[in-house]
Amino acid sequence: MRSLWAAAVMLAAVVATGLQAAEVPPRLDFSLADQFGETHTDEDCGEAVVVLLGGDRKGSAYIADWGPALHQAYTREFEEGAVCSVGFAHLKGAPFFVKKRIVASFSKEPDKWTLLDWKGKIAKNWGAEKDAANLYVFDRGGELVYSVSLREFDEASFEHIIDMVEKAVNEE
Repeated sequence: MRSLWAAAVMLAAVVATGLQAAEVPPRLDFSLADQFGETHTDEDCGEAVVVLLGGDRKGSAYIADWGPALHQAYTREFEEGAVCSVGFAHLKGAPFFVKKRIVASFSKEPDKWTLLDWKGKIAKNWGAEKDAANLYVFDRGGELVYSVSLREFDEASFEHIIDMVEKAVNEE
């Protein structure tokens, strides 16, 4: 009976530790290829605040609204290197026989690359809602400071995202 009780206490401690560790999202860390076969890493952004925006196939419809609006709001910060914007496509589960067609559906312009996340690393690391655009803001040290799942564009959410990015940019 004692050993059963001790095993239950140890199991509870392991579960509690696992849950506590899961609450802290991992630091920014990625190495993924784009539609041109070029590999990009978090280190490409240097010490800039990193904004990751992406989603699955259905979420891409929302990215079409949010992406350009965010880019326009931060044109100066992008040009100055204070903010690094990275787009990604969550492609885990895509059938192998349509991969070429999927890659061909992305922009042909080299400066409009998108990370192709075939294994779902981004969703696994920082969570992602299906059928939505998912946005993550990382501070200059690579810590996740904000994340949100987005659908229809709305001004209040847009302003909040702008505030969160500005806060990360202005922190030392």
